[in-house]
Amino acid sequence: MAERTRVVVAGFGRLGAELARGLAQADDVEVVGIARRTLPDEQVTLGGRSVPVSTDLPALLDRTRPRVLVEATLPEAAEENARAALERGVSPVVATSGLGDASVETLGALCRERRLGAVVAPNLSLGAVVLMHLAATAARYFESVEVIEMHRDRKADAPSGTALHTAQLLARARGRPFVHPQTTTLTLEGVRGGEVEGIGVHSVRLPGLVAHQEVIFGGLGQTLTLRHDTTSNESYVPGALLAIRYVLQSHELTYGLAALLGLE
Repeated sequence: MAERTRVVVAGFGRLGAELARGLAQADDVEVVGIARRTLPDEQVTLGGRSVPVSTDLPALLDRTRPRVLVEATLPEAAEENARAALERGVSPVVATSGLGDASVETLGALCRERRLGAVVAPNLSLGAVVLMHLAATAARYFESVEVIEMHRDRKADAPSGTALHTAQLLARARGRPFVHPQTTTLTLEGVRGGEVEGIGVHSVRLPGLVAHQEVIFGGLGQTLTLRHDTTSNESYVPGALLAIRYVLQSHELTYGLAALLGLE
């Protein structure tokens, strides 16, 4: 039987807990530690095994010696946690939304220096990645587009990292800014949302939502709507497994899952 990949998961909120439970069911992965901000328990049970929990990620990495860190905390902690992993020869898979460009560049430089792989994924859902690929294809044929992303009411950042990444992909595919129709009279400030390269971006936050995105293209006498719905955080587990297996063979940082799926 092949040796399983030792993984530590940083973060044990809605996303981190679902990823940890899903990864613990994989035949080729062994979850060996959980890092979290608070410590109500010193161990959690995953896949029938007791897994140590710690508030000190560097110490946990030193003690458990994983090959991969799955980072699922908050944007303000993600870079520091990923750096701690790379400095110890551990490849990070960053599933945290909202990681800035400067942080990605810093981690990329450290990957090259250490000859380690890393994946920064604004969205681990394979369906969301396919949506972005299809939207980038359609972007060449329309002059106007808007992105609407919808998440649960307690999501910290807006717009989502996925929405921003989608807008960047659309602008790159078109090669020039989109036409953003101007409204002369706004009776409610901010009602048109944000704007990236002529792309309107809107955020909805409501209880009951998980993660949803629409990309709506407009043209003469027609519209094209692409939509993806995540109904459960377990949808992120296949993408996390794909990224874990990929970083073991890589020596650089890869942004997004599209390359891993052969979409770019």
